[in-house]
Amino acid sequence: SNAWSCGGTADCCRTSKRLTPLSKMTALALDDIQGMILGGFNTDFQTMAALTLVDPDRLADALTWLAGLAPTITSVTMVKQTRDAIKDAAVADPPYWLGVAVGKRVVEGLRDLFIRDAAFNGGMVARGPSILGDHSDAATWTLGAINDPVDIFLIIGANDRAAAEAGADQAVANAKASGLRLSYRETGVRLPGEREHFGFRDGISQPKVAGFDPGGVLGAGNFVFGYPAKAGGSPVLPVIDHRSLAPNGSLLVVRRLRQDVTAFHNFCSSEAKRIAGLWPGLTGDHLAALIVGRWPSGAPVRMGVTQDPGGDPPSDEFDFREDPDASHCPFAAHIRKVNPRAGARDEVDVPRLLRRGLPFGLPEEEDHGLLFLAFQSSIPDQFEKLTRKWMNGAISPNPGNDLLVGRSLSERTMNIIGPAGPIAISDGGKQWIEPTGGAYLFAPGKGALARFGDSPTVSPLYGVQRFIAQNLDRAAAMLSSAIGRH
Repeated sequence: SNAWSCGGTADCCRTSKRLTPLSKMTALALDDIQGMILGGFNTDFQTMAALTLVDPDRLADALTWLAGLAPTITSVTMVKQTRDAIKDAAVADPPYWLGVAVGKRVVEGLRDLFIRDAAFNGGMVARGPSILGDHSDAATWTLGAINDPVDIFLIIGANDRAAAEAGADQAVANAKASGLRLSYRETGVRLPGEREHFGFRDGISQPKVAGFDPGGVLGAGNFVFGYPAKAGGSPVLPVIDHRSLAPNGSLLVVRRLRQDVTAFHNFCSSEAKRIAGLWPGLTGDHLAALIVGRWPSGAPVRMGVTQDPGGDPPSDEFDFREDPDASHCPFAAHIRKVNPRAGARDEVDVPRLLRRGLPFGLPEEEDHGLLFLAFQSSIPDQFEKLTRKWMNGAISPNPGNDLLVGRSLSERTMNIIGPAGPIAISDGGKQWIEPTGGAYLFAPGKGALARFGDSPTVSPLYGVQRFIAQNLDRAAAMLSSAIGRH
């Protein structure tokens, strides 16, 4: 499932002797992997800060600052050990957790690490229109605008807003002394009932990682470099890495998505009235649930259930094997479009993401939406595939458009199954979500981050290896695109 990975064993991807032999990297290095990746922060408040390098000649200072930041980065082990403490509202000095990711310019500045990921190297601004279907003006983005590239991204999580803000204040102040400027800052806030602004319970269906989550079945290599994606497979390490900087790292997608809540619910109400003759009694709330595939409580939609049945925690123990005709959940419902589970689909592999986002803005504020964060080991094969082929597509993994988050320059349609049969729903060219920023980033392991300030491993082979890898990847991308067109 990782098209750019040769398993780390070919000559072009061999690393230095400092790298732990891949055959021995079985147990997850929870002391080294950042806590925001596995398990996630899941705090009530998360302050996000983007830093941009002012003077390229001061990159060495920024790398030194990043290396010094390593001891304060929160690992998975630290999250597990302090989860109870961070939830304690009575503690005198509320703690916070810290995570960091870096952009392409920082990775290039290391001079001996090349991540073989076309999306990471191309950037979200360049790939947005063609791959993601984004046509907002990237020059006006709130996060990651053309003139404000995200070189370093900080995530400070706490259950006390003042603690999160104070942690961000300290980190940003130190960063400015190292030649970086603050280009974006915002605090996401968990809404009551863990819902997003459209009113639906979020974050229910997360992949279970083998070796970490109880009952986990997905290999850690789907999300973290240096581990197999499937049992018995080679560790995923699509890099040229002369200092062992990639293992235990992950690729992060950040998206700032503004939501037009009023427009979405007005659409659902008007559409329900329009098709009242075909489905007597259908309400706008019921239609919204059919578009999502779940009721606001998180309960999956079922035939004959016309109101939210509630339930806490919401059920995630279901699939679509008993719904082959989409009589319960529409083929194009959001949850079925991004994860067809064990139901019918046109592809074998289902890309999964570790989603770590949360809402921004208050419901009464005009600018509110979702800070989408997702970790994976291949952005083209995971996030971009889900976006381009599934959410934005009208064919895969099943027919119909994802009216909730899918993007298209043309009208989007989906079918719902009413009492008398299929009913076509069209968005009329409207969209409820507007991208207002984002970036593709690399979240290194703590040990690797601590070596960012060291001198690179000088090797005449690095340039040759990188050149070969770039051309191989370019050829593979062209071949994949040609096959897709046919």
